[in-house]
Amino acid sequence: MVQIRKILKADLEKLQQFWNRNVIYDRVSIDLLKEKIFDDMDYQPELTLIAEQDEQILSFVMGLVRQRGDTRIGWIKLFATDKKHRRQGLATELLNRIEKQLKNQKVSRIQMIDSTPNYLQPGIDPFYTEAVVFVERRGYKKIGDTSNLSVDLVNQDFDTSDEEKSLALRNIIIRRALPADRDATMNLLSQFFPAWIPEVAQTFKNQPISLHVALVRGGVEAFSAYDANNFNTGWFGPMGTNPQKRGLGVGGVLLKRCLQDMKNQGHKVSIVPWVGPIPFYLHYANAKVDRVFWRYAKEVAPTE
Repeated sequence: MVQIRKILKADLEKLQQFWNRNVIYDRVSIDLLKEKIFDDMDYQPELTLIAEQDEQILSFVMGLVRQRGDTRIGWIKLFATDKKHRRQGLATELLNRIEKQLKNQKVSRIQMIDSTPNYLQPGIDPFYTEAVVFVERRGYKKIGDTSNLSVDLVNQDFDTSDEEKSLALRNIIIRRALPADRDATMNLLSQFFPAWIPEVAQTFKNQPISLHVALVRGGVEAFSAYDANNFNTGWFGPMGTNPQKRGLGVGGVLLKRCLQDMKNQGHKVSIVPWVGPIPFYLHYANAKVDRVFWRYAKEVAPTE
């Protein structure tokens, strides 16, 4: 008999094995799975369900709600069904239960997978064809697409000492962020990149701080991060520069410093997710499009 229940921390090892058997392009460690589920600031146990039989996980769906200004948005953050138990209504039952609860929490829409700031991937990889069909048949509409780039860390030199010397002559200092830089960095983010505050805040908790900054006359005017999401997987970003200070030549230097750090961690490849300016990353790091993702959403009428 199939039982539906909330996921528990004691299920993590079993869930990891289930996930890696069935989500073959996005295998996870137990630590990463814990980060995605239990360490999410908006984790709700009642929105994270499994269907199991004889202590074997057959299907898994995680939902959550995030506040975006005055708007409440629901997400289906993670979902998977065992290959041998698909088309039996298991995922549909879990999804229906979670969607009902999301509506009760008065969300205006439900999105798939791209649950920033803590997310595994920025959408559904269309190589998961069954997943694409599943969400489209349940009323989700494609709202765009995006891509991840990959950077070869092994066969490139990311030394920036010459560039940094040139910038220093113009009173632009590039260095790893210090704890004392946190307030100035958060102020920059509040002005220009508020959506990235949670991810950048995470970098100040890492050892060493996984953030590099550019100081112009002592003020933080640009930043570049890694290990802000999907910790210790070679995940780059976010990065940004005060729009009034762009063109100073700091972006490429900040990027390379982060890539060198990840190379020193032992990673062979870095992932640049959810990319906008592809030419920038191609120019400075020879980054290439690695994967494409489709983004889905469904407008909902909240329950009164």
